[in-house]
Amino acid sequence: MDKVKKILLYDKSEIKIRYSYPDNIPVEKLVIYVNGSGQNTYDNKRKNPNGGFFNYHDFFRDEFASKNIAYCTYNTRGIDLGDTEPLFVSVDENEYKKYKPMNSVKDIESIIRFLTDLPELRNAKIHLLGWSEGTIIAPLVALRKNVRVDALLLAGYCNENLKDNLIWQLSGNSSFINLRKHFDKSNKGYISKEDYETADEKVKALFNGRSFENFDFNSDGRIDVSDLASLQKPYLDELLDAISRYDDEWLKTNYINPIIKLTAGWFNEHFSLEPTKKVLPQLDLPIYIFHGRDDTSCPVQYAYDIREVFDNIGKTNLYVNIFENHDHDLNFSELLLNGTMPVGLKCIFDTV
Repeated sequence: MDKVKKILLYDKSEIKIRYSYPDNIPVEKLVIYVNGSGQNTYDNKRKNPNGGFFNYHDFFRDEFASKNIAYCTYNTRGIDLGDTEPLFVSVDENEYKKYKPMNSVKDIESIIRFLTDLPELRNAKIHLLGWSEGTIIAPLVALRKNVRVDALLLAGYCNENLKDNLIWQLSGNSSFINLRKHFDKSNKGYISKEDYETADEKVKALFNGRSFENFDFNSDGRIDVSDLASLQKPYLDELLDAISRYDDEWLKTNYINPIIKLTAGWFNEHFSLEPTKKVLPQLDLPIYIFHGRDDTSCPVQYAYDIREVFDNIGKTNLYVNIFENHDHDLNFSELLLNGTMPVGLKCIFDTV
């Protein structure tokens, strides 16, 4: 069974959800996908690099259905399906301004209430699958205890406050993770002049043809995170200033990822939240983390850090899975390019 419904939220706004569940058998488990940041729909239609188009959530929907597990996705506030690439969304700007983290928490609560009122889903165990920003939102739903949540699955886990995570990203760290895969074959932790000058021309094009010395800002004979931080600092300062001024017009044209449209209100409310590392230790339900070692959005160190916290306080309800050569999306692109299920995604399905 597959249905699309419009549901009413706590403030009388509405969003559409899509939920699928197996016919003719008791539904024992329900997975609700908790969106990452930006303008998402219950399908997340995208262009396929191999040609044509695909719906991101169809893969999860089909895989869970094969295991007799129900699956639910939803539109971000102010967002509906649309025809324009790359996100294929239509936007109600006034409603989209209401897309802020605590509203997202309450929206998930509304979704759970709606679904668990259905006779066919009433007894299903509720699993929240949060990805990226969703790893911040899903634990807050569990913490508030306004609805039943039986387990958390957190992929691309954000342990710190979003402001600290943003500063990490734009202080050379994200860029350097990508560059090291191409230049630092011996895993030294930096790029030497020899690494740079002997690299393939296509690899050197990542530096736009500039010389090694142009990027060795402190002239120590190596390119590392500190050099890239110097390069990115002016933009980071401008971004944080625009957010503090609630300058949505600056963000529309200058945010580093032009596809992800985010408002200053969204940023500022996130900046005020307690970091997830303070939330998870308050929870007693099973928590599973799935993290790629090559994640450029949230460092893999976050997964190690929270595991250490749980070990130190003697809690045993956290399970951390770290995957070599996996990115923030747990190598979802492998499915598109060659049809192979990445180890990280398979682990999520096996865990549920």
